[in-house]
Amino acid sequence: MILSITKMKKPIRAFAILFLVLLTVLSRAQWLPNPSFEGTPAPATAPPGWAICTPVWSTPDIQPGNFGVFLPASDGSTFLGMTAREDFTWEDVHTTLNIPLSADSCYTIKIDLAFQENVSVYNMSPITLRMYGSGNSCDKTNMIWQSPGVENEDWVTYSFVLQPEFDITDLTLEAYYIGNNPYWGYMLMDNIRILKSPSLDLGNDTTLTLCEGEQLEINTGGGFVSYQWSTGSNDSVIFVDTTGYYWVNVLGNEGCDDTDTIFVEILEYEPMISQMIDSTYMCQGQQVLVTLEVENGAEPYSYQWVGLPDTTANVILSPDSTTTFYVNIIDKCGDTLTDQIKVIVLEGPEIGLPEQINICGGNDTTLNAGSGYFSYLWQDGSTDSTLTVTQPGLYWVQVVGPGGCQNSDSVFVSFYPPIETNLPTDTAICVDGSVLLNPGGGFTSYLWFDNSSGQTVTVSDPGIYWVTVSDQNGCSTTDSVQVNYSPAVVVNLGPDTTVCMGDNYNLSPGNGFVSYEWQNGANTSFYTITQSGTYWVYVTDIYGCSGSDTVNIQVQPSPALELGADTTICDGQILTLEPAGQYISYVWQDNSTLPFYTVTSSGLYMLTVTNIYNCATTDEIFVQVTSPEAAFGTDSLLCTGDTLLLDAGAGNDSYLWQDGSTGQYFEVVGAGVYSVDIIDQYGCLGSGEISITEKPKPSLDLGADQQLCVGELYTISAPSGDYTYYWNGVEGDNTYEVSSSGDVTLEISNECGNASDNITVSFAPVPLINLGEDQVLVEGQSITLNAGAGFDTYLWQDGSSGQFYEVTTGALNPENPYYFVEVSKDGCTNSDTLKIVLFEVWVPQVITPNSDQKNDIFQPDPEHWQGINKHHIEVFNRWGEKVWESEDFQSGWDGKRNGRPVADGTYFWVLEVYYGGENIKQTIKGSLTIISGTD
Repeated sequence: MILSITKMKKPIRAFAILFLVLLTVLSRAQWLPNPSFEGTPAPATAPPGWAICTPVWSTPDIQPGNFGVFLPASDGSTFLGMTAREDFTWEDVHTTLNIPLSADSCYTIKIDLAFQENVSVYNMSPITLRMYGSGNSCDKTNMIWQSPGVENEDWVTYSFVLQPEFDITDLTLEAYYIGNNPYWGYMLMDNIRILKSPSLDLGNDTTLTLCEGEQLEINTGGGFVSYQWSTGSNDSVIFVDTTGYYWVNVLGNEGCDDTDTIFVEILEYEPMISQMIDSTYMCQGQQVLVTLEVENGAEPYSYQWVGLPDTTANVILSPDSTTTFYVNIIDKCGDTLTDQIKVIVLEGPEIGLPEQINICGGNDTTLNAGSGYFSYLWQDGSTDSTLTVTQPGLYWVQVVGPGGCQNSDSVFVSFYPPIETNLPTDTAICVDGSVLLNPGGGFTSYLWFDNSSGQTVTVSDPGIYWVTVSDQNGCSTTDSVQVNYSPAVVVNLGPDTTVCMGDNYNLSPGNGFVSYEWQNGANTSFYTITQSGTYWVYVTDIYGCSGSDTVNIQVQPSPALELGADTTICDGQILTLEPAGQYISYVWQDNSTLPFYTVTSSGLYMLTVTNIYNCATTDEIFVQVTSPEAAFGTDSLLCTGDTLLLDAGAGNDSYLWQDGSTGQYFEVVGAGVYSVDIIDQYGCLGSGEISITEKPKPSLDLGADQQLCVGELYTISAPSGDYTYYWNGVEGDNTYEVSSSGDVTLEISNECGNASDNITVSFAPVPLINLGEDQVLVEGQSITLNAGAGFDTYLWQDGSSGQFYEVTTGALNPENPYYFVEVSKDGCTNSDTLKIVLFEVWVPQVITPNSDQKNDIFQPDPEHWQGINKHHIEVFNRWGEKVWESEDFQSGWDGKRNGRPVADGTYFWVLEVYYGGENIKQTIKGSLTIISGTD
């Protein structure tokens, strides 16, 4: 369609006039259910939506990928391959059209064809394609086209024009020879297109505003024999300026016609209204997009922005200060509208962080971006107005102020360690002494309490003294020291005393002194006494103050005590410990005080004795009580065929085993109780005993590999016993169930070792069998059930053994309407069942609604309307327009629409019925001729 407008100067006003036109656009629905033969590539298979008319030695193939055919599809992903054979057999398919081809219409039919020379092991020759159109499936009485011999090995589009003599509801395709002599040939076909001829399209409905003197041009595009417009015009184009439906009927070169309708709405001219906002805000340095929306007037609009080069409805503005912008809008009719917008420029927020911050001896500092802003965003994602900083580095913040304006600032923060001085916390001076105060070197400046600036000062009076120092980082600190008078030094070595020879007796004046000087010149903080004599010490404290003390020490002899060397006794013997000499006291390890001690068990025994000088000595002895034993350990396990060596222990004087043998070792070769008596080097008697049990070593054989059918369950059994079982590495018991193909490995183990074996279990697939959905058989027809090709055996419910089974109406059994087949492949079987029932519906093909009470109503025959649970019927005219539908077909249709009789002619109906106890759905299509006998 071509729409154009003839334009004048001034706008006119047009008022909408709405009326209905009883013509509709012919349905543009898909004619065929699967015109591109889409499906899963497979041999001997019809694509979805297509069926085989005559199953013979082979059936059509869904290509590519079968028998060496690899040509890419011309449309979609798959296509159809059909063959003719040298035995006068050839292949075919048929389908029922979604929309019948009407007897009063013309069609252009196109199909892509190609030749395949090598198919499997056969050399093929070119063949032709026959196409049949009929009112029944697989009816080959009406050939509508036969192609020439197809010799092209790439896709070529073949087309022909069809003007049916009757309504065609079914289409059949078959491969055939060039001539009548049989030979091998193979043809590929794809992408059937059915085009209505002529084909008219006025385009979509339109809404517009016209200026004064303008008209809208509606153009068919030309190329037709004749034109009949709703306005009475016979031209290929008309000009309109009024709201309404406009239709045209055109006649094509083949003598067929087509009709199309377009609705045109002419709007009344209204003055333009601008929808642009009065003002907007922006931040300084940013841009703002202004969008101008216009209502009414007549499109298209043009725009003239004052002082700007922009001529569109959208303009980007970026003034430095608040500015008002003006725009003039002119529509296609020449009317002008002026609008304006004020752009208010907001200043960005001020932050004011310093460039550098130095933190001396601190752990953190707080950065402040200022208060009163809408939002804050620091570099770490925090959103407070302040940020606590604990690490050196560069920190930044972004703030949003009034109007959403943003600004950012940054600061570099440095952290320096605190300054430490060497001044003591406090110190002291001796009477008439002085002290040197020194905070340490390396500082850039010093300031003392007395305003001196040297590194050190000397003070001789008690008091508090301070100094302030600074370093190269600009950091400073102040430290102070408390200076006190030191008290007199007090030294105390204790009173004169007596000590025992061998005691560790030390003299000490105490800790905390700077220097020590003993009577013999030693300078240690303590002095060890080894003999009688007079001892003195001279000390100096941290303040240089000194003191001394003297003490007399007498050293007396200690007792000589000897309990003897460590010893060993036999279990049951007694040892008496009795030291030589006389003492004033005895104290044993258990605090007993007798001068002797009786030993009967292993242990450490100690005695402390005191002499007349009150000096004490301690001695100890370890006594071992022995009872020799052969350390065999716990009872043990012996694996069949192995040996075990028992060791009664080395170093004993004699051995006597249960069998009279006298060696240290004994070799065990079987189960039993084994014992030995021993005498050790101390002459003590001992023994040992162990019980040995015997177990067999594991052995395993899972048998031969197995093959089963998918769905079966195979149980593998392993030998019973005290074993641990691991099936494919997972612990289990002595049986294992297998339901899928693969290798099964078993490992069994006990204390004597492990054994493993594997077995391969394969599952052949259960053959896939599908007889399809339950069907309804129409009287006089037959249904051929196909169990599928490639199985080893077939067994139908009546004992027959072929791939196909034909069901006729005469063979139907209402009492048992079920059909069953069992197939086998590689030893595995499967089956399927479907139900076929007889269905009868009789619908008239002609009615004469002339009110003569004879054949006035379109309704089914009640005698052929049994067993229907629900239904829905639709009736269409030749343009595909629905004229009647109902779910009460029994009451019938009187041939009227909206109370008025429809025109005489051929109509098409589609009936959906749900039949029987299982609500089987059946769709029936047909045509109805209405002859009213009136003009």
